[in-house]
Amino acid sequence: MDQLDLDILNCLRENARLSASKISRQVNLSVSSVLERIHRMEEQGVIQRYTTIVDQAKLGRPLMMLMGVSIESPQYYERFEARIREEEDVIDCEYLTGNMDYLLRVTAESHQHLQNLHHRIAMMEGVSSITSYYVLKNVKDQ
Repeated sequence: MDQLDLDILNCLRENARLSASKISRQVNLSVSSVLERIHRMEEQGVIQRYTTIVDQAKLGRPLMMLMGVSIESPQYYERFEARIREEEDVIDCEYLTGNMDYLLRVTAESHQHLQNLHHRIAMMEGVSSITSYYVLKNVKDQ
């Protein structure tokens, strides 16, 4: 990867629907070279997927919370991860080092909805504790 690849990635991060011709003008490279570099980064797994960032509030889910979840024993990790993948209210789940095992980002339509989700997660087999953080504002989402 060189600086041109990084410049192309920055263009795609800003707008994944940007045409190769517009990217080529921004990075001063031919369209065919831009396409070749994008395909190479896709094949190498640098670009894993193209996605959409959704405004959850506009979908009726204005509340966001981060939940730090501790699991009592590693034997429960796989089952916990499988259950979390099925939870539509959980939009991100990261496995961590440190004081907690997982950090979840969840969205909800109401405080009651958040309370119900919190209860469902707390009742999952192996969950020993949850620390919740109410998100006041998203500063950066990439």
